[in-house]
Amino acid sequence: MRIFKALLFALPMTICGSVIAQDVHFTMFDMAPMTLNPVYTGYYSGTFRIGGIYRSQWQGLGMNVSNLPDRFAGYQTPSAYADVSLGILSKKGGDLKSWLGVGLNFYNDQVDRLNTMRAELSVAYHLGLGRRGNTRISLGVKGGLYQSRIKDVTGLIFEDELTNGITVSADDAVFGGTNNSSAPDFSAGLMVAHVSTGWGIEVAGSLNHFTQPSLNFGTSTEYKLPMNFVGNVKAYVSLAPKFTLRPMVFVQNMTRVFELNMQAICAYHFNNTKDINLLFGGGYRLNDAAFARLGFELKGLTIGAAYDFNLSSLSQGANYTGNNKRAMGFEIGVSYIAKIYKELVVKEILYNPRF
Repeated sequence: MRIFKALLFALPMTICGSVIAQDVHFTMFDMAPMTLNPVYTGYYSGTFRIGGIYRSQWQGLGMNVSNLPDRFAGYQTPSAYADVSLGILSKKGGDLKSWLGVGLNFYNDQVDRLNTMRAELSVAYHLGLGRRGNTRISLGVKGGLYQSRIKDVTGLIFEDELTNGITVSADDAVFGGTNNSSAPDFSAGLMVAHVSTGWGIEVAGSLNHFTQPSLNFGTSTEYKLPMNFVGNVKAYVSLAPKFTLRPMVFVQNMTRVFELNMQAICAYHFNNTKDINLLFGGGYRLNDAAFARLGFELKGLTIGAAYDFNLSSLSQGANYTGNNKRAMGFEIGVSYIAKIYKELVVKEILYNPRF
């Protein structure tokens, strides 16, 4: 029984149209750095970092929509991470131009009865080039466990039970003694970045599932998770003493699916003493949704929220009358960068001039 395409591909295809066979994605992809790309492990100014993001979409969609079960509970995706930055001193004078990052990343994607979990360890090396190290090349890898679990198989219709979209058998699927499958999974990434006075840019790409892990629910059929390419460009430009523009682009391609996310965040700096920035902006995900973002930065603390306005065909039509708001997506994210440095102790020097 070809259950894997039915569960992992057909269900998202029925519900989400353009995001079939696609990895987990966030509107605020910059607030899920190690989910985005392992090269962002340890890529910040500080000692350690912790954070998380939560996304919710399509809540209660099946309550008044034909062809979907009344029990459909939508998408719920929490993710959390923690990483540390380890400095590497140069041989010549001790200038910190290169460093190592080590971190842990976790996410859990719940799509009605299908649950996908990843727990990963990531490592990245950041090499600074030039006299000041303003140009940087980063390499990162991550590996861990990829697990899919089906909570309840009652009433599911599988691919071999369909003929031209019509159910031809009413029997429930019989799993081979298990309703979950797991496999080791690995990703690798590369980034080139440059920082200067008043502006900076990062260009990064990663290849996920490059070992194509096999999933098996105890039957004779195995499903190989396809490789997934993710790329992004992030930049910042200082437009005024208190105003900075942060444009970002995110692309993702997996089998026949392509996603393009374009957005811009404006940062308004209104308190020098407490180092507070107000963040606001928005963007557009190709053929899918427009979204708005709002947040603030207080020293090492960043809190952000995003709201998606669905613009695809799924938000229209008689089947969705009165439920358009259920198609919208909501995200909230938080991160904290701690800076723990040894305070410089200056010894008192008494100057006794000679007369």
